[in-house]
Order: sequence, then C-alpha cells, then structure tokens
Amino acid sequence: MTADALHSRSRLAGYDPARLARARVLVVGLGALGQNIVQTLALSGVGRFVLVDFDEFEDHNATRSPFFPDAEERARLGGRKAACVAHRVAAISTAAAPEPLYGETTVQLAGDGCVRWADVVVSAVDGIGARAWLAERARLHGRPMVEGGFSGPEYNYSVFSGAAGANCYRCFNPVTFSSMSCREYAREAARQQIVPAIQATAAVLAGMMAEQVMNVLHGDHGADGLRFYGDIRRATFDRVTLAVNPDCPGEHDPLPVRRAPAGSARPRTVADLLEIVRRETPDGWITPSEPLVRTAFCTRCGVVCRVRAVESSWARVPRCSDCGGPWPPAPALHPGLTLMIPIAGAPDPDVAATELADLGILPGGHAVVVPTEGERHLLELPGDPLSTFSRA
Repeated sequence: MTADALHSRSRLAGYDPARLARARVLVVGLGALGQNIVQTLALSGVGRFVLVDFDEFEDHNATRSPFFPDAEERARLGGRKAACVAHRVAAISTAAAPEPLYGETTVQLAGDGCVRWADVVVSAVDGIGARAWLAERARLHGRPMVEGGFSGPEYNYSVFSGAAGANCYRCFNPVTFSSMSCREYAREAARQQIVPAIQATAAVLAGMMAEQVMNVLHGDHGADGLRFYGDIRRATFDRVTLAVNPDCPGEHDPLPVRRAPAGSARPRTVADLLEIVRRETPDGWITPSEPLVRTAFCTRCGVVCRVRAVESSWARVPRCSDCGGPWPPAPALHPGLTLMIPIAGAPDPDVAATELADLGILPGGHAVVVPTEGERHLLELPGDPLSTFSRA
C-alpha cells in the first residue's frame, strides 16, 4: 500500500500526514484514557511519542484498555503499562517510521527534558499533583497542553496554550495535596480509589482530546482557554471560557533557556549542579520542580526515613525499608520541605548530597535559576533528554 493511498481519507478530512508523522507528542498517564488517546493518534499517523507511566496492568484494566497485554506480551515485556503500550503503538502506527519511546517512572522523575522535546503535551494522569507539575513545566517551556479526565459517564477536557499570560490548569485547580498533610493526602488517595472508569467514556473523551492534539499540531488553537464538559449517557455537552486567576499559584510565562557553560561535566548531585550554576550566577536560588523531602516519618511504623527525593516520590510509597518501602532509616529528623536551594555559601550537606535524578533533573533537563540580580531562567544541563527512555 502506498502512503498516498494509506492516508487518502485523512487528507480529505483536513489532516497533513507529513506533519503528523514528524510531530512529537508526550503522553503522560497510560490508563484507559491515555491508551485510547495514543491509539487514535497512532492510527492517524502521529509517528513520534514519549509515553510515561509507572503503573502496572491489573486484571480489571482489561475492560477499558485497548492495549491490555496477552500472555505472550506479559512474558516478554512484563506487566508495566508503558512498555506494553509503546510496543503496541509501534505495531499499529500508520506513520512510515514510528518512534515510540517510553519511561516506566513518574512524570516528576522523568524530568522536563521530554516536555521541551514535545510539540504537544497530553495529560491523562489521575493525580492532582502530577497534573499540576506537568501543567507548570509545560508553561515554563511554552508548550501547549491538552488535559482531561472522567468519572463514569461524565468527562471534561481543556486545551491550554503555551503562550505567556494565558490561563493555566492551576487557575481553577490552585490547591495541590502535600505529603506533609497526612489527612488531605489520605483523603485524596481514597477519592482516587473509588472513581469508576468505563471504556465508553474513555473512548469518547480520548477521541475529543486526540482531535485537539491534532488541531494544535496543525496550528489551530481555537480551543485554547476553554473547558468542555459532557455526559455520554445524557448526550450533553457544554463549554466555558476559563479566566486567568490573578491569584493563581501556577506558572504563567515561559522562561528563557540558557545552556550550561561550555565544558561543563554532567552533574550528578546538587553539589555538582551548584558548581555549574555559580559560574554565571553567583547568588540567588535554585528551585526544584517539586519540594525536596529530606526526611519523613514512615506511615506504618513511625520511624524516621531518609528520603532526599521529591515530594511525589515519598508520597507514592511513604514507608521505610523495613515496612516494604524504599527509604532507609535516618539518624535525625529534618522537618519540613526544601523549596529553594541557595546558590551562594556552603550548602547543607544533606541537600548537597541529593542525587539530581531523585529531583527529576536528568541529562538534557532543566533547573530553574532565580538570580538575586537578573532574570529568572531555565538552565539546560548537558546530555540527551531522551537518553533515559527506552525504545519500543
């Protein structure tokens, strides 16, 4: 079959197959919604994906997962969603040379190199914290984001521009849940466990979100700043215009990007990063994309854990190594969260020893630098931002 014949109907529908084949789409969250979105985009000819999800398939996922693995795939790839979805995408894509990459991790630890790489960011994650993180990094890099979610037959979605000053996801979702607030964290975790998901809604919503992704890829931004609401059982559909919240805690302006000074070695720890930053910015702060948790109490036995990682990593498994978690006991408690790391002066030894990978700052990724004098900017670190992802 020739390419002209393969995409003849797509052209009649107004799509540009060549544009879609070279498009770069980041999809975060590969549950029912994410899989249906990726399936539609791959069949439509989108050729380049980065797919991120840390979760594994469970039996009940089969009723709403078009890429649910069979026994052979489980034996070959394991049960993780990212690997299984990426290999299926490679098989069904109508692009001439599909390139699906995947990461079996949280988006916060995948880092923002893949956000900058993407032409469009798709948020199909469940957690409020992950949505807020992704929305803010997309805006810092000036990348449009298509975001949505559903519960039973009801769904909603939005398209957020990458332009400065436009409304953002956090304009109407200003509150995120902190791991330091056990009550709110528990409530949110419980809430997420009871949200029903059905394939019919996932497929309908995914089709609408995939179409918006392709609109953006074709330069159509007519849905920017709108939120759409629907109910597939009642066949209702509404839309509202989202206003810019003047008190929004989120990011609203893309930041300029500066590369690390020539000859900089690839940093491994916060101390290494500080050495690079100080060459051009002697004073100010580095702000991690998420707060740094130095120590915290195991939620099962109460022992003090040494965490030295971003808040989402702790919140995902808030238990010590003796209780099945990844965190070893700590000799002392360092309460609270580290929101800013000072550039000048001797850094706190515990913070200085923190691995950048545990902060989601990876090769080709970025650190937000806030100088005492001068403009806030993103410092791009040496390395390939796709080097940490696997190829299907």
